[in-house]
Amino acid sequence: MRVTTTFLAFVICNLLTMCLWAKVNDEANSADRLDLPGKHINIQVNHNLTLAVQKPGTGLIWRSSNTHIPDMVVRAGDAESRTLTLASASNFSHTPFEGEKHLGYTVHLSGFEETDVELELIFAIDATADELLIQVSQTGGRDTVVNVGHFYRFEKTVAEGGYLVLPHGSGYLIASDCPDQLPGPEEKKEGFIGARWTLPMFGMTRGDGNAMCAIVETWWDCNVEAEHLPGDRSAFDLNWPASMGKLSYPRRFVLRFAEGMDYVAMAKRYRQLAKEQGLLRTLEEKLTQTPVIQKYVENILFRWIKWDSGDDQASGNCRMALDDIKKLQALGFGVNFFYPKWAQGNHWQAYLLEEPPVPGGWKALAKLASDAHQLDCPVQCFINHRTHPAHNAVDGINRLFDHVQAKGLEFDVLYFDGYSAYDVFPEDTSPDHPVTRRQNYEIQNACFTETRHRGVMPAAELARFWCMADCDYFFFTDWARDRLSAGDPIPLFQLVFNDCYSAGFSGGGYAFYVPGHDWPHDRTPRLYELMFASAPAYNWLPEPHTPIRDWNGDQAKRRWAWLKRWSSYYRSVTLSEMVSHEFLSPDRTQCRVEFANGVTADFNLADNKFRVKGVTSFSGQWETPEELPDYH
Repeated sequence: MRVTTTFLAFVICNLLTMCLWAKVNDEANSADRLDLPGKHINIQVNHNLTLAVQKPGTGLIWRSSNTHIPDMVVRAGDAESRTLTLASASNFSHTPFEGEKHLGYTVHLSGFEETDVELELIFAIDATADELLIQVSQTGGRDTVVNVGHFYRFEKTVAEGGYLVLPHGSGYLIASDCPDQLPGPEEKKEGFIGARWTLPMFGMTRGDGNAMCAIVETWWDCNVEAEHLPGDRSAFDLNWPASMGKLSYPRRFVLRFAEGMDYVAMAKRYRQLAKEQGLLRTLEEKLTQTPVIQKYVENILFRWIKWDSGDDQASGNCRMALDDIKKLQALGFGVNFFYPKWAQGNHWQAYLLEEPPVPGGWKALAKLASDAHQLDCPVQCFINHRTHPAHNAVDGINRLFDHVQAKGLEFDVLYFDGYSAYDVFPEDTSPDHPVTRRQNYEIQNACFTETRHRGVMPAAELARFWCMADCDYFFFTDWARDRLSAGDPIPLFQLVFNDCYSAGFSGGGYAFYVPGHDWPHDRTPRLYELMFASAPAYNWLPEPHTPIRDWNGDQAKRRWAWLKRWSSYYRSVTLSEMVSHEFLSPDRTQCRVEFANGVTADFNLADNKFRVKGVTSFSGQWETPEELPDYH
């Protein structure tokens, strides 16, 4: 009889499950410890609820912090809140837990001093992948848990080597020998995932090859602190604040342990999970519903800043904007026209006005967009909400589209200024229409989805994982506050989502805004424009004046030459998965990125040189990028 591979795999899987359950039940363990056997590791949950990860033949390879152990903040009515360690429960019991892939224990905690709070913890392992599932929830009591802290904190000494992986902006690797301290809590905004952190994934490796990666499943209210003290230690610490004043749903994350797992493997593990969750939708998939994406990624962005007051002045500005577009096209560029702001900053109310929002009225607005379309330019409009989206924001979007359509204004991209921005949106506790942090994210995604239903590309401010499925363009991959003064920038976000979005990069010099908001000029901005596969834009280069002042000077020629090469590179890689990034030298000044279509780019950050292979406009040899001086 022929036995199929599928049948053998089924039998082996069931045998492994039976063995694990036997071990779990036979070792129903003492009150001191719970054991979770994996494929290559064993995980222990200790009496104080710290975690220890053992490798047979090696010993202890990871442990959670012994100084920052899990605790909770409890509030009873209007009384002052108190902090209690979870291990201070006088009643501790456990029962078997069986999930879809994970087996382990449900731990029941109660009998805390002067509070009736009851908690339920889950510790369960996917033995085939050495992945630990951890969950906490409040299951009883009149008192309220308003925060669970250090659930969990992992740290290592710098003497152990390796690095910390942080999803800050495009991503950072904090090597053990990093001489700079990460900013402390008093120096930065709160570390909410989805706001400060661009991915729900944090990693840590040691010099002996052991690695761990945390992926937070219920990320909406997870506040992560990261620490690097030169010469001492590195750590990441997961904390779980309340939603609407309480721990209103279970908080869950997974820890994966493996030998030789680097930051690329961590990113690819999260990419697979994002695909399973529906977050990974590539631009090629999206353009079947929104065809303008194809043209958009082939062009450069050209932003005209604002619509000045005065009929003659406004009319003149329109002519100058169109003249600049024609000149850029004559240089060989396709252009995406970022439509100018008008009176009242293009707030919701301005879009709904019956009275003319600019000199010349709606007719003038519609004509500028129409003239740009006549030049074959996708038109990108701007909208600002001033505050976080309201509960009825989708109704507002529909009113907006209906109104501007009736006025004759047609556009191809709608950029939501402030959406997906760095600062976490606060919860709206108003009694009529309360909105949680999670609902805030859902409302924004709903606005993006409704925008696409109207045939328009949705766009937002900063690239974040939670809106990848519903948003196509972001103003920045790395905004000023998305950058760290410590560590090595790495394209962690791009390793997950490169082929799913388009985003700008403000790189060196004046870069459209004021000094301080762009990439430091001494950190090879031209190289990072390529390494991060950022979308080319006239406005991200030094001295991005509108109207364009210099067309034929030496600096202008260097600007156009670089913009053409940057655009050629971007068109070659934007629809392709970034499959690898690696450091090629011990000091991490030389590195390489590789894309699924075969394009590779090498970078020498110390000498400001690059080498691109697989793109026709690049020689494949080492070269120096165009020198674009700072703004003066």
